[in-house]
Amino acid sequence: MAEIYDMLPQNPWWEDKKLIENDEKLNNLTTSRYIWNPRLKGHIDLDKDVVYSLRGPRQVGKTTLLKILIREQLEIRNPIDICYFTCDLMRSNIELKETIEAYLKWSSRQSSARKMIMIDEISRVENWELAIKFIVDTYGLIGKTFILTGSSSWDLKHSIERLPGRKGEVKNGNINKILLPMKFSEYVELKSDRVGQRFREMGLFENTTRMSALKDIISGDAEKWINPIIPQTNTLENILEEYLLDGGIMTAVNSMASSGTIANSIYELYLQFFFGDITKLGREEGISKRILSAIIKHEGKPIGWLKMARESDVLSPVTVAQYCELLQTLFAVNVYPAVDFDRKTAKHRSEKKIQVPNPFFFHAFRGYLLNPGGNYFKMSQSYILTPENRSIMAESLCGDHLARLSYNFSPSDLFDVSNSLFYYRTNKGESIDYVVRLGETLLPVEVKYQSKIGNHDFYNLRRFDQGILVTKNHLDLENKYRAIPLSLFLMFV
Repeated sequence: MAEIYDMLPQNPWWEDKKLIENDEKLNNLTTSRYIWNPRLKGHIDLDKDVVYSLRGPRQVGKTTLLKILIREQLEIRNPIDICYFTCDLMRSNIELKETIEAYLKWSSRQSSARKMIMIDEISRVENWELAIKFIVDTYGLIGKTFILTGSSSWDLKHSIERLPGRKGEVKNGNINKILLPMKFSEYVELKSDRVGQRFREMGLFENTTRMSALKDIISGDAEKWINPIIPQTNTLENILEEYLLDGGIMTAVNSMASSGTIANSIYELYLQFFFGDITKLGREEGISKRILSAIIKHEGKPIGWLKMARESDVLSPVTVAQYCELLQTLFAVNVYPAVDFDRKTAKHRSEKKIQVPNPFFFHAFRGYLLNPGGNYFKMSQSYILTPENRSIMAESLCGDHLARLSYNFSPSDLFDVSNSLFYYRTNKGESIDYVVRLGETLLPVEVKYQSKIGNHDFYNLRRFDQGILVTKNHLDLENKYRAIPLSLFLMFV
């Protein structure tokens, strides 16, 4: 039976709200050169009767975000109205139910104000949604705000969906939140006050303004947005160089800032958590490693399940598909199908383009799979030295940001990237790297991260009325199909 005193170590502010300053996560912030304030924080309303889910990959900062929210709320709320606990050592949904129940009974005897209940890594508890259902059915949702975090996209999202009528709702927003590694524009804002201020003055950190700017870049007056920021190009290129190594993962960002390198322990901590989650979800670590090896080998190139099964020594293509789906739910890969132009939907039976979307994750997997005892940071530096490898990284970055763009264009709890971002290829071998769904429009984006650009590089975009060629340093806003350097393009998506 859960007792309230068992929760005291994780809620020291019940004794004295100043004790929040002793929290390890917050202490790490005070000693860090860079502190990320995720834009997502502004989309969580802690005065609503709602059960939020907060999903995201390991090491991205979900727990830190919760602690930041707690510290802010302690300035305006009674400390006993704020509860945090992690499910790392929790054994069952019964224990989860009893823990929440014990807190509600204890706190309600002392305060009738809104309760803020933050439950970290709830997806570690099997059938946890039964506990939440019981609590909401028994105690109601009025006067309560829950934030439930997890590292598995599928488990948390689909378990939340098994709470019909018990999740609450927010106006003009979603209750299923995803915290991903910072986008390049957030990274630039973090790394350069001067450049960040310029983009802020133009309103480009606001979603609606950025969408309007992108529409102009695609088919309107692109120069009014691009020309003012051309003087920032060299700075953006230098920042992109760092982003290709640390991927905006804050522990890696601050490690590079303090020592000029990323310690192996930072890569290894992510890998330990990641493969630990693989095992906890009932899958084999060995098979996942072999499949990841095949994905990295074919990064950016369409491949079928059968070919991957042969290359990874996995007997069944169905098994490969299941593992790739699992890797996607853990935010390790993105899977993009081919596009069916007639129906404007995915060809789910076609070969898939599978990519590791974040540079840090890519370097962690590649280093571990190729040379577990090696220096991962030096391996990542060597990797991006060759034009071919930089092109691969550029294409993956572009895909990751286009997936986020598609979501931001039409945010929904039902969003599925496989129905929003595709690739295109004909039987003659003509191809386009990405086709992104923006409402009813399909926008083609071809990545040519190379020194020289010619007319032939635009050739495959001709099927469309508009399109973008993402380049290394070539800028052309005069033609029907716009050419924009990657570092500039990423600022608008």
